[in-house]
This record gives sequence, structure tokens and C-alpha cells, in this order.
Amino acid sequence: MIDTNLLNLEEISEKIITLNPTITKRWLHEVKEKMIEVTIPIEFAEGRTLLIARSLVEDVQAELQAWSLDMGVWLRAKHYPLSSILRSFQLFRNVFWNVLRPALPSLTLTQQETIYLEKRIGEAIDESLYWAVYHFEQLVNAELTQKEETITYLHNDKLTILGKLAANMAHELRNPLCAIEGFLKLIQESTQGQKDLESYIHVIMHEFDNLHRQITGFLSFSKKPILDEVFKKVDLKQLLNEVEVLITPRLIAENIILERDIDDCSLYCYQEGLKQVLVNLFNNAIEAVQLRADKRIRITSGCTDEKVTIVVENNGEQIPDEIVGQLFHPFFSTKDNGTGIGLSICKNIIEKHNGTIRCHSSSESTKFTITIPHLDGE
Repeated sequence: MIDTNLLNLEEISEKIITLNPTITKRWLHEVKEKMIEVTIPIEFAEGRTLLIARSLVEDVQAELQAWSLDMGVWLRAKHYPLSSILRSFQLFRNVFWNVLRPALPSLTLTQQETIYLEKRIGEAIDESLYWAVYHFEQLVNAELTQKEETITYLHNDKLTILGKLAANMAHELRNPLCAIEGFLKLIQESTQGQKDLESYIHVIMHEFDNLHRQITGFLSFSKKPILDEVFKKVDLKQLLNEVEVLITPRLIAENIILERDIDDCSLYCYQEGLKQVLVNLFNNAIEAVQLRADKRIRITSGCTDEKVTIVVENNGEQIPDEIVGQLFHPFFSTKDNGTGIGLSICKNIIEKHNGTIRCHSSSESTKFTITIPHLDGE
């Protein structure tokens, strides 16, 4: 145990203050030589050594924190990386001891006193490093938070505008579409027995339904219900059969094998909305397997008391992780002529079911997994 009364800390403190110009000059020289991109103002360099000297004889915690904050703010303003801060402090430690150690023998210190002194000064140096890094991280985190808030605001603003456009578009198109649908049904009734005309009307009605689904998709960006569709109980196998009818022509034309493993169950959902999601996922899967010799798409489902899970899987090329993370963002697309709203529409529709949709891609397959709560229909 060292008797600090016998150890003249005031004399040592004064000695360090006397050596301050030398320490500062050598430190700044080391920084300039080994860290070309960093320049430290002389007032910061001198202030640190002075505080370490004073810490031997007085409480300078508040001043040390203030110095570290100013240093952190200045370094952040210069956009220096954290590694540069740590390196500059390491250089300071080396220079400090290289200058001070040769001066210690003149103070006639014992070995124990030297060890004690090195510990006290080392703690002060470490404390200044801690607070400088702490304040630097606080500034970086504040900047990141502000940027995230700005991005979120712009994203939500974009969705709000799109939602208003979608609602206006749906309103403007609904009336003429209703009139067209009514006349198509009248024409369909008057063409009974005329096979050619019936087939033409059937094609027109099919395309009319497709147009109706597209409007449904755009409207999913707004907070309105999906075209006022009723949330109802739907047989899952029947729903998937209807989806398969819509995509079968493409499957045959592209020579794609469709595998099914569907549980017998029902779920409560917006039928046309969920159908649109599945058709979109199938169309994406068909495009994904274009370059494969063996083209396969697989759909599976599972039901529990809590949830219904539907998986659409294809054996196309792996989607890079950085792209998977952006797939459901509005207006993001990897296709040359893509709008980037297909999967974001799917996500909005599934979220209106209080469900989730996720993508996982590997070298073997790409899976889109839909999970919807298995409700009682209240």
C-alpha cells in the first residue's frame, strides 16, 4: 500500500504540466505521420495532458467529460471514423509515457510509487478515452435516428399519396366498370347457344375480373377495406383450385411442373384479396424458373388452431440477401419494366388479414411464406 502523503503528487503534476508542450508537439507529429487524414487542434491536445496532470491532485471528472464531449463533437463534425479516434488515443498514450518516463528518475520515486503513479495516470487516460468514445457514439446514434425518422416520414408520405391516388382512381373507375359488367352479363344471356360468342364473352369477363383485381391491389395502399369485400369463411382447397385455373395456361406454355400438398381446412379472409396475392406469387415464381431446365413450383399449406400457413416455393436462382430485405418495399423492383408495387401490395393485403408474408431464398429454392391467424370469424 502506497502512502500518498509521502508521494509528492503536486510535484509530479507540475512536472507533467511542464512537459505538456513536448507531449503535445510529439503527439501531433505522430498523428500527422501515421494518420494522414486526421488533424487535431492544439487546444484539444494541450487540454487533455493538462487535465491528466491536474487529475493527480484534484477532481477533474466534470472537466474531463466536457473536454471529451467537445473532442467527440469535433471529431464527428470532421466525419472521422471511430477507428481513427481509438488510434489517436493509442498514439497519445505511447507519446505520453515516452516523454514522462525518462523524467521520473529525477523525482526519486520508488518502484512501488512508480507503479501507483502509472496506474493513476492510466485510469485518467482510459477515462478520457471512454467518454470521448461515448459522446462520439451518442452523436452517431442521434444522426442515425434522425435519418431513420426522415426515411420513415418520406416512406409514409409516399404511401399516403399513393393511397389517395388509388382511392380516387378506384372511385373514378368503379362506376363505368359496373356499367360494363352489367352490359356484359346482358350480352352473355343473349348469346346462349352461340358457342363462338359465348367463348368471346367468357374471355372478356375473365379479363374484366383481372382488371377488377388490379384495382383491388391499388386500393390496398389506402386504409379502406379491399373494395368493400366481406371477410368470410373460405375453403382453402377451393381457393387454391381457383388460383390454379388462372395460372394453368402459363404453366403449360412454360412446361412448368406444379406440385401441391394442401391441408383440408378453411380460413376467414378477403377471398379476392388473398387470391390476388397467390396469383402474384405464382406469376413471380413462373418468371423465376425461366432459366431452369427442370422448372418446378410447389405450393403447400398447413393449418393449426392458431394459424394457417401457405408456402409458394420455386427452384429458381437464389435471391441475394440484400435484395430479399427490400422485396416488399414499394417501388423496389429487380425487373427492367417492373413497377415495384406487386409484392408491396401483397404485403399490404396480408397485413389487412393481421398476417405476415416473408421470403427465404437459398441455392436450392426460394420460398414465400404466408401466415394468417386462424380466426373464428367474429
